[in-house]
Amino acid sequence: MDKARISSFILGAYWLGWRRWLAWSIFGSVIFLLGAARSVTDADFAFASMALLPVLVIAWVGGKRNGLIAASLAAAMWTVADVVSDRQFSSLWIPWTNAVTRWMTYSLVAFLVAQVRLQLEREHKHASRDVLTGLHNRRAFLEAGAAEVERSKRYSHPLAVTFLDLDKFKQINDSKGHDAGDAALRAVARALFGSMRSGDHVARLGGDEFAVLLPEISDEAAAETGRKISMAVNAALEAFPPVKGSVGVAWFETADRLFPEMLKAADELMYEVKQSGAADMRLRRFAAPK
Repeated sequence: MDKARISSFILGAYWLGWRRWLAWSIFGSVIFLLGAARSVTDADFAFASMALLPVLVIAWVGGKRNGLIAASLAAAMWTVADVVSDRQFSSLWIPWTNAVTRWMTYSLVAFLVAQVRLQLEREHKHASRDVLTGLHNRRAFLEAGAAEVERSKRYSHPLAVTFLDLDKFKQINDSKGHDAGDAALRAVARALFGSMRSGDHVARLGGDEFAVLLPEISDEAAAETGRKISMAVNAALEAFPPVKGSVGVAWFETADRLFPEMLKAADELMYEVKQSGAADMRLRRFAAPK
């Protein structure tokens, strides 16, 4: 993993921790102020519903576990405020019943908010992932490519795009059924994933087409990676004759065009390999414009 990606990961983790710390700080301050207001006003003003807001924030930022902890703390605060205040209850069990009621209400809110957040994350993941292989889909790959192009321009780093297409894939679907074809696609996905660096992007673009984005890579390393991909994929496809893989690698000294054009260049190289009839790899270098 390159230094920029390591820095990005560390900053992301730091920001997540800072956000949770900030949320808990706000939660503690708000709950303390609400409890103090309830005590000094002799419980004339409950403010109980207002405690839902910090509980909601904690559940959204920290998840179900943190939300339930916040719900318990908020309910405990109200119980302490009830006991400390001079308000007289008609029965001793009333403040404890109120505490249980509040705890159930706050916990339900925390649970539902955390579930909504989890569902949104799952939907976002499904929107960016290919269901069959678990790889990124075309949309996610194009988004990642556009981001890498901008980063390449900013830091003058080279990058490479690899395009993979399966030869005679239709034959296995026709002769052995779509289950065999799906198994072949999953085998290709595993081979690709096993050939990648941690910072690379791999996707199934659709059908039997796959692509790999290799940021910050020299032309020699791109050629070696292309050969590695070709060997790994074709080794995985030995269990699915007569399917083979053709690989095209377009290496760019600098990002001098839009990412879809880079992907098209790799696609054209792949097609040249396919036309030659050899399950092989072909690389072309695109020098920076002078």
